[in-house]
Amino acid sequence: MEFIPQISGCTAGPLGIVHLPRFWFKMRAHAVGVLPDGYRHGTGGSDGDLLDTFGIDEAAFEAYIAREAPSYQACEGWIRANARNLEPATIETFNEDTVSFQMPDPRRSEWSARFGITETGYDLAIGLNQLDDWDALHNALLDSTAEDGPVVPAISSSIRGPLGIPHLPRLWFKHRLSGVGRLIDGYRHGTGGFDELLTTAIGLDGAAFAAYVESEQPSYLDAEAWVRANATTLTPETVGAVTTRMLNANLPDVQLPARLAELGITDPSFTRGIALNDLDDWAGLHRQLLAVR
Repeated sequence: MEFIPQISGCTAGPLGIVHLPRFWFKMRAHAVGVLPDGYRHGTGGSDGDLLDTFGIDEAAFEAYIAREAPSYQACEGWIRANARNLEPATIETFNEDTVSFQMPDPRRSEWSARFGITETGYDLAIGLNQLDDWDALHNALLDSTAEDGPVVPAISSSIRGPLGIPHLPRLWFKHRLSGVGRLIDGYRHGTGGFDELLTTAIGLDGAAFAAYVESEQPSYLDAEAWVRANATTLTPETVGAVTTRMLNANLPDVQLPARLAELGITDPSFTRGIALNDLDDWAGLHRQLLAVR
């Protein structure tokens, strides 16, 4: 079974370096032979830029991944101990350069046309790569059954598609997985939490959206088109309001100490619900990769 990368290149962990979680996952999947063909894993592109920028020895990092099969947070610990430059200014510059990088032509034009992208800014490399990942996930599920095994939905709630709505790609993928019996236990899909917050905010019938995605098995962009046609309060104001609520939502104070201890987080500022959910997802991916090893 192949593990198509879900983690976006603009997602960061506690260390604050974008692309590092995606790089960790690709290297882990490659080490056990489940990274699909065509995905870079160490040399060139954003992988190479990350290694060069922070002074990380590629051979040593690859050997560490293969030998230790680390969790994401263990990997961050290794980076902290072995990178030659982790100055805040270096991280800030790398992050800015990575999220603003334009995919070179002809691929940029070809992929923009392939996905029908007209939105300014979504034709940057990260946006187009996200759509390519989601297209691969969609195609892999078309002939999928429950016998193929459960999947951790690791598209972060912070990630948006061309429509600009956070959590919508994650909600689409959870319903796609549920429709073929492959959503891993413990993940809500449609009621409560961010799922219900999102659908309520934009005037979307959550049950109707779930039924559409689970029965019709649409691609992500087809699902976005359905949302455009059926959400009754889809305005820049409602999208802006739900974005602010999601990105700033913390866990309840009563839950936070236990969750931070469980995840090994010592930074008291790392309390956003989305960030902690990301770490849960990556822990789930780590467990699944260990089972492959």
